[in-house]
Amino acid sequence: MVHPRASLKLFLLGPSGNIHDCHIQTQERKSQHGWKKLPCGPSKFLFYLHNTVYNPVVDNQDYFNSIYGLPPNISFPNPFSFGVMNTFEDPLTAGPSNSSTSLGKAQGFYVLNSFTEFTLFHLFTANITEGDFKGTIDICGQLREVDPIRYLTVVGGTGAFLGARGLASSTLVNIDYTPPAKWT
Repeated sequence: MVHPRASLKLFLLGPSGNIHDCHIQTQERKSQHGWKKLPCGPSKFLFYLHNTVYNPVVDNQDYFNSIYGLPPNISFPNPFSFGVMNTFEDPLTAGPSNSSTSLGKAQGFYVLNSFTEFTLFHLFTANITEGDFKGTIDICGQLREVDPIRYLTVVGGTGAFLGARGLASSTLVNIDYTPPAKWT
């Protein structure tokens, strides 16, 4: 049995270029000797994810970190790109600028999964390799692109984020539509 112990707050920026405000709980686990407290990470944590999509029109093969797969093989109109997947390895920084202090990488993918609106199913791991707290944060869930605040689920973590659980909320910080598209 897992018993919630302490609440933490974590700020993230996810693959759609959004800041995530995550509420995380450390866990206690029952062992033969009673409850054991797992290590507790930071009470607040902020990072920004920078996404640059590959665009063959401008041939940015030397500086992209996100790429879309081929569209599904269908013969009917697909205005919301149903079935299209994006794989990414986006830099994580301590600030909104690309030149901010590096914290690690977010690695994962999302799939556009609706015929009627832009919704995306995300699955990614934030690998924090620099700074005072090191470890991973695993995040997944579906979001709607039109929502001003979007929610994803924090399903686990390692290292300083061991036992992370909670809800990540996100908002768009910045987007540059000039090819290649870039967002923070």
